[in-house]
Amino acid sequence: MPKKKVLILTNPLNHEGGVVNYYNLFLKHFESDTIALKHGSIGSRAYLFYYPVLKRLLYPIYYVFDVIAYIFKLLFNPKIKIVQVSPSLIPVPLIRDGLLVLIAKLLGKKVVVFYRGWKLPTYHKIAQRDPLRKLFNFIFQKKTLQVVLASSFKNDLEKLNSKKKANIIITTTTIDKSQIIKPLGHTETKPIKVLFLGRIQDLKGVGELVNAIGKLKQKGKLNEFKFSIVGHENKTGYINELKEKLESYGVTTEQADFLGRITGQKKYQLYASHDVYVLPSYTEGCPNSVLEALASGLFCVTTPVGALKDLINAHNGVIIPVKNVIELYKTFLMILENKALLKNRKDISGESIDKFDIRNICEDFNRAYNKLLN
Repeated sequence: MPKKKVLILTNPLNHEGGVVNYYNLFLKHFESDTIALKHGSIGSRAYLFYYPVLKRLLYPIYYVFDVIAYIFKLLFNPKIKIVQVSPSLIPVPLIRDGLLVLIAKLLGKKVVVFYRGWKLPTYHKIAQRDPLRKLFNFIFQKKTLQVVLASSFKNDLEKLNSKKKANIIITTTTIDKSQIIKPLGHTETKPIKVLFLGRIQDLKGVGELVNAIGKLKQKGKLNEFKFSIVGHENKTGYINELKEKLESYGVTTEQADFLGRITGQKKYQLYASHDVYVLPSYTEGCPNSVLEALASGLFCVTTPVGALKDLINAHNGVIIPVKNVIELYKTFLMILENKALLKNRKDISGESIDKFDIRNICEDFNRAYNKLLN
């Protein structure tokens, strides 16, 4: 019996970003006796990533071309039974994928909406304006399977359409456990090695991290730590601004250093060689870096945004308020005074490494697809 197909629509798979990284893993490892996956490109091309002005100019042209190709796929490939889109809760992705959802429903296809980002200002606008709320519910909630990355996102969706029971499931982003370097156990290290890994931008809380490092320097505690800040900047010159701020505090590159963008096996070696992972973000979905850090056994310091409230507990990390330099500084001191927290690496890894593995996530989706079709 021929397999039924799920058409997954995202940016081209050679693009940058967490969504593309997720689907590259997902498409590689998904196995099913009844379901086959097919990918379709929607939106800007990878070569435009570092050319934002050109990207905005060409985006409509690529989008129209991609929508036409998408319609032809649905019309001439009857094996496609499900269309899956992955918008963030911000206007442009909602408009982009909303049209795709309407076309799929019009042509009799099942729809999966996998929300990859959750912006509260957008949510509040939808919730507070009756026409927007009704339009959102009609397009995205009516007769669709919705997938979210946090229990709070599920609660938000149910509030938008409280009179009708929506079909919503919770998942996480994913890791490939075969790439994780499992901790062998704790060895007493000095200084405590702290890792930040992500895009270098304000929304990730890098400014607060730099100021907390500066406060450790002012209080004579920085020699107890070594900070590694890994990632690429979202705007030219931002890393230089942060370096200048660290220099103004008297922080040396031996104490805190920017290592650039690191991927592949070197990234997993970084996790293995550090003790603490820090991500003081303003907003998140379910960041891959935290899953990788937990699977590697790192004690995590994060904020209560997105799925982080579901992932972090007293055993594996600490949650601090958003934009709070003092609490971040105090948390580093707490870790310094309670180094026993860093001896749980094998336990933290053991709780996470299978739970977030791509093979388990694929099996969850396989069950969800078959249930949707039946």
